[in-house]
Amino acid sequence: MGAENGCPWMALCWSDECCAAMANGHVTQAELSRSIGVDRSTVSQLLDPDALRLPNAQVAAECANVLGVSADWLLGLSDDASLLRPLLRHP
Repeated sequence: MGAENGCPWMALCWSDECCAAMANGHVTQAELSRSIGVDRSTVSQLLDPDALRLPNAQVAAECANVLGVSADWLLGLSDDASLLRPLLRHP
């Protein structure tokens, strides 16, 4: 689901908050993409404020887990960036 489906503000929140969390944690796009198992171009597109793309639920959860923030915060659904409980990673 992307901005073309009526969520441009959420896509902008995702881009802004994810970039902020990456900067705070000193995580590069390449490091994030390796950590969540997607191509770096996918991360680049998701972070491009002009692209207005949203990640799928799995990518959002993986990004939140790697960055140590809540997926709700990344999506602009919460003002609290802290994780309420750790996300489980499956091998």
